[in-house]
Amino acid sequence: MRKVLVVEDEPLIRLSVIDFLEDAGFEVLEAASADEAVDLLGDHVIHLLFTDVQMPGILSGVDLAHDVARRFPDAGIIVASGRLMSGDLDLPPAAEFFSKPYDLNRIVARLKALSSE
Repeated sequence: MRKVLVVEDEPLIRLSVIDFLEDAGFEVLEAASADEAVDLLGDHVIHLLFTDVQMPGILSGVDLAHDVARRFPDAGIIVASGRLMSGDLDLPPAAEFFSKPYDLNRIVARLKALSSE
C-alpha cells in the first residue's frame, strides 16, 4: 500500500483529507507542521506527500517538499496553498501545485496517478 504523508496545520482540513485518502485506500501518516513531518521521515518511507505551504514552525511546506524530493526521489509531491500561487514558489521539479480550496476527488485521482507512475 502506498503511504501518503499529509501535512496541514488546520485540524479540520487535515482530518478531512486523511479520511478521504483512507477511504480511497491509502495508508496515511499525518503531521501538523513541516517540522513535525521531518521527524517522521527518519522512521518511514514516504511514497507521496500532500502538504500545505504556510504552517507554524521553522520549515514551510516548500522546504518539506524539497526534503522529501531529496530523500525519496520517486515520491509524488503535491503542494497546496490558499494564499500563494505556483509561480510564487520554488518547488522541486516534479512537485505539483493545487490552489485552495481544492477538490478532494481531484487530489485523490492525482495521488493515485502519481502512485502508479
